[in-house]
Amino acid sequence: MSLLMAGYSPHPPLAIPDIGKDNLNEISDTVSSLEELAREVVESDPELLITISPHGTVMRESISIIDKEKAMGNFRQFGYSNIGFEMKINTHFIKQLKKNANQESFHTISLKDREGSRLDHGVMVPLYYLKEAGLKDIPIVPINMAFWDYSQLYNFGKVIKKTIEKLDVNAVVIASGDLSHKLKPGAPAGFDENAEKFDQKFTELIQNNELDKIKDIDKGLIQRAGECGHRPMVILTGILSEYKVESDLKSYEGPFGVGYAVASFKILSGGNT
Repeated sequence: MSLLMAGYSPHPPLAIPDIGKDNLNEISDTVSSLEELAREVVESDPELLITISPHGTVMRESISIIDKEKAMGNFRQFGYSNIGFEMKINTHFIKQLKKNANQESFHTISLKDREGSRLDHGVMVPLYYLKEAGLKDIPIVPINMAFWDYSQLYNFGKVIKKTIEKLDVNAVVIASGDLSHKLKPGAPAGFDENAEKFDQKFTELIQNNELDKIKDIDKGLIQRAGECGHRPMVILTGILSEYKVESDLKSYEGPFGVGYAVASFKILSGGNT
């Protein structure tokens, strides 16, 4: 087996205990679910962690990938520069991924400069829980989404899947994203009375294991939600599209006006398994 499992993780810095402190009580379901997801990942014993984030160097025309021997990141922008990570990068996997993407006319860019190649909180929040659960010192491949059409993102996911199987590496993929940022008055992106409908549709499709329909959620509804997690999830659904998958929506809550969903996806069969 190459793709061991996958997950969907929110990334509020408040979920880090030293940052969130008393606020952790407000997102206890999310914290418990992140711990459970992390345990499942660690138990699958991966050789490679692939992350898909909406908060790194995101471009309109290109998928960007941190492509250097090591990458660092911390929570400095949130006032906690003492909390951070340094991770090895699997540059061999990235070279093959870029080759496969180019063959199918997907444009990718390697990030190597100091600022553009830093790990962002979309990677570091789930990484915190994985490390706490005992994740081995394995390399990662940090991929940033692009502002492509959803069908393009979905098909790029298939390229990632093809690369995993070509290199026969036991991998786990984590798509990182928060749902609507407009759930209540005072929310970070303002309030929209229809925003919660996006979250309801998104989580319902996971719960019903109808992952291929996520890319087809009404674009107007997506825009009204002010979300950041739809595109990473669309890429993930492309990766999973040729597998038989068991979806587990572990929790959903939005006490601060932003929707947090946690889910895992167990590979039952398909691909080259």
